[in-house]
Amino acid sequence: MNRNRLRKIKEEIAACRGRGGIKASELEGLAKELGRVLSKRGKEPTWVSEAFPDLRPVSIQRHGSRDLNRFTAGTILDQLEMDVERWAEEIGPDED
Repeated sequence: MNRNRLRKIKEEIAACRGRGGIKASELEGLAKELGRVLSKRGKEPTWVSEAFPDLRPVSIQRHGSRDLNRFTAGTILDQLEMDVERWAEEIGPDED
C-alpha cells in the first residue's frame, strides 16, 4: 500500500457515499484493495484484515443484483474508512 493508492481508495469511498445504489461487489472490491480477505466465519460473507488482525471483521451481505440498504452500506463504508485511517498511520505522515 502506498499513499497514492490509499488516496484513490479514499476517493472511491467518498464517491460511494455521494450516490445511491451501492452493490455488494463494489464494497467487496474496496475491502480487497484494503487488504481484506474473505473468511469462512459467520452466516454472511465476512472480510478480515490480514495486515491488521485487530480490526473488526466486515460482513458484506450479498443480495443478488439488488443494491444494499443505504444504512447498511454506510456502516460498511465507515468500517472501511477505519482501514484507510489505519493504513495512513502505517504509511506515516505525508512528506509534502
